[in-house]
Amino acid sequence: VHAMSSDQDHVPAEQVAKAVRALLAYERRREASARGEKGELFDSSTPVSLTIGLKTVPVRKISKPHKISLAHPLYAESEQGACLIVKDEIKADTKAFLEKHGVKGITKVISLDKLRKNYKEYEAKRKLSQSYDLFLADNRVLPLLPKLLGKHFFLKKKHPVPVEMRKGDIKRSIESALRCTYLHVSGQTIAVKVGNSAMDEQNLAENVVAALGDIGDAVPGKWPAIQSLHLKTAESAALPLYNSLPDGAKAHVPEERVEGKPKGGKGAKSPKSPGVNIVHEKPKKRKPKAIV
Repeated sequence: VHAMSSDQDHVPAEQVAKAVRALLAYERRREASARGEKGELFDSSTPVSLTIGLKTVPVRKISKPHKISLAHPLYAESEQGACLIVKDEIKADTKAFLEKHGVKGITKVISLDKLRKNYKEYEAKRKLSQSYDLFLADNRVLPLLPKLLGKHFFLKKKHPVPVEMRKGDIKRSIESALRCTYLHVSGQTIAVKVGNSAMDEQNLAENVVAALGDIGDAVPGKWPAIQSLHLKTAESAALPLYNSLPDGAKAHVPEERVEGKPKGGKGAKSPKSPGVNIVHEKPKKRKPKAIV
């Protein structure tokens, strides 16, 4: 992977590159095996997430999603695209504005009135949440949405992202929202979507590195509060990128296998492991401190 830099004190870019390479190789094998067409490139995509383990449970939940910048947008060119929720009186003007200015990525514009009338039932709200990758909302209607959308939206981390639709550079506001991914603080483990298995290796690695540059400021307590970072898909094992261990011990970079065997002959392959051998240094035993 070229032209990448990461916070070397936390996660070297080389470690990100190795984890991405192993994860994509695993996903290609899994997809090919599932179709019975080994060796053929898969034509579907699986979300890739950066999972953040915190040392303690956050004292309070933060409902507002944090923007995490990416080198390569996930939503601007996605198949499902994004849904934009606006005030009733500006729906027609908004659709005309998006078309006139060539804003890509918004596949549906919905008004509050239609949201109230067509999505009253739980099943309708559930289907709506599954129909789009991302939801944006005019920041003037944002306070009304928790009641209108229901709990399912927020449990599935589909919190609408606020955009400015009244003044300033509206196009830039929308496109900025589409270029980011979002971090939701809801517990001790946080998952942030950073790409998908259809991306090429370099682009996915660059997205991970870009996300790492923002998450330290987004989580409660910042970097000192982070216990671990892993990269994974829904079907793969979690590949370690960072682990905060006592006495300065560090987690090694995952070792790549050659024809299914780990280099050096050490380590055992997990049944779900995406072809990597993960080795950690054992932390030194700490002497008990005298209680004064």
